Amino acid sequence: MKEVFWGMFLLTSIFWGMFLLISQAALAGADCAEYAETERMSALDLQKKIVNDYGFVIWRWKVDGNCYEIYGKETLASGEEQRVEVYFDMATGEIVKKK
Repeated sequence: MKEVFWGMFLLTSIFWGMFLLISQAALAGADCAEYAETERMSALDLQKKIVNDYGFVIWRWKVDGNCYEIYGKETLASGEEQRVEVYFDMATGEIVKKK
C-alpha cells in the first residue's frame, strides 16, 4: 500500500511540475532589447504612434521589463473588435509581440 501511495505522489508531483513549467512559458512576456533612458521613445510619443499608426485603442499601459506593453483592442477589417496585448520596442516603437 505504501508503494502505491508514493507512486501516485510521484506522478502527481511530476504532473504539477510540468504544468507549472508550461504555464510559465505561456505567460512569458516579449524579449525586448535594453536601451538607455535617453534612447527610449517617450511614453506620450509612443502612445500617439500606437493610436494613430497602428489603430489600437489603449485600455492599460505599462512598462514590462524592457518593453512598453498595452492591453487594448483593435478593429479588424471585418469591423469586429478584438482584445489585444501588445509589446513594443522602447526605442523604435515597433511591435515586438502581439497576443
